[in-house]
Amino acid sequence: MEDDRNFNITVTFENADYVTHLKVNHFDETFSVELQGKTIVILNNGDNSWSLVSGEIDQLNVNIIGDAIEQFYKDAGW
Repeated sequence: MEDDRNFNITVTFENADYVTHLKVNHFDETFSVELQGKTIVILNNGDNSWSLVSGEIDQLNVNIIGDAIEQFYKDAGW
């Protein structure tokens, strides 16, 4: 069962013509996802922007993941 600490999102990264399903772990102020075997950790800055904490991914794709996380919370009514 999904809750606000472990949930799944669906994203389409820039320059990709397919969707990717990611499991999100949210245990503190950060959100982590596994992407191609590597951990990406991002942070919501509180002003509708997202920052990369660790991992290798460009800012546009950080924003895409962040937008999907925000949409999850909006859809869930949290």
